Amino acid sequence: MTEISPLSMRDQEFIAVLRSRAGQGKSKTAKSHKLGIATVKEVFRSVYQPRTEQEYEPKALLSSLNRLKERGAVRWAGRDDGENIALPLTILVYRQPEPKEESLPLPPLVETLSWLADQWPRLKPRHQAVYTAVNEWMLNHPEPAPAPLCERALEIFGKRKFTQWFPEPEKAFRSFSFSPYFSDRAKTGELLNVRESQPPLLTERYFGGSQESGYASMGCGNILMVVENHTTCWSMAESLEGVGHGLKHLAWGIGKSFVRSIASIRPKHEVGGIRYFGDVDASGLAIPVGANARAGESGLPEVEPAVELYDALFTLGTALPGKEKPVSGIQAEKLAAWLPEQHRERALGLLMSGERLAQEWVGLRHLQSTQAWHADLR
Repeated sequence: MTEISPLSMRDQEFIAVLRSRAGQGKSKTAKSHKLGIATVKEVFRSVYQPRTEQEYEPKALLSSLNRLKERGAVRWAGRDDGENIALPLTILVYRQPEPKEESLPLPPLVETLSWLADQWPRLKPRHQAVYTAVNEWMLNHPEPAPAPLCERALEIFGKRKFTQWFPEPEKAFRSFSFSPYFSDRAKTGELLNVRESQPPLLTERYFGGSQESGYASMGCGNILMVVENHTTCWSMAESLEGVGHGLKHLAWGIGKSFVRSIASIRPKHEVGGIRYFGDVDASGLAIPVGANARAGESGLPEVEPAVELYDALFTLGTALPGKEKPVSGIQAEKLAAWLPEQHRERALGLLMSGERLAQEWVGLRHLQSTQAWHADLR
């Protein structure tokens, strides 16, 4: 069998531009896209920059296309242009093949997962990554305290070596389902000592009783505490049970919704102060910044950072690459300025590098182990 030599740099650039032009405005999941010969010629000239557009260009172009065809990058059939050196009227340009994932080595297994040894070679690399992370966590936490699923997922997958599979590790258990454990919610909960943490049950005592509002009454104080994600909101509610505090309302902000819903606060709700706690990334900081601006327009108290909770997040959290793009220095300064001064410099670094701190790092175990964060409720 004749060995096919690697493509030259020009040929590699040629197919890269063809793929870009063929895919513009089209499905990202289709295996191939059509491209007319006029566009193919335009791309060819821009990449190879031939010295003449006369009789030799069709021959050079056809040679280039044949090299790409040999490697399965393009294909054509049907009508040609009828010239002496016939060129296809259209070609099919195939997407860049996905890189093949390499199998992960079998780690030393805890007894509970010892059955994996026989199945390991047949597992997909993504599944191997899941079991590697879970096994490593089980080795380091033989008797773990109970935690909500998102917080447990962050403990397990919140390491740089797993970010290629789980860019938002706190959501890892939402993104796969396979047996024998993780397709069964009950088995997963038992294996990982997970506590159920549903979104908060809402009451009719606040914001007109909308079951979509995300607000629940807590006590007789005058502070409204808004939390970006429902797991942390649930953990805070659990930790405050039976504890004296000055919190009037605990609110699940439902992500970006808080920027709009803050305008529904009325004098009758007797909110004397608003605290906020969320992720430290561009969107997580844009929420309180936007809500604070709307609060000013509506004559409401400022939206202030929950200082002790952010202190805990910057202390306990592991910064990881996020899904959001890095932001400019000007935008980063605008967002970080809302945070307590002692955290602004580090926040700037995270924002401009595209990294993040997920608020679930401040989990149930920490919230129940200290009352320092109760200062945010007064």
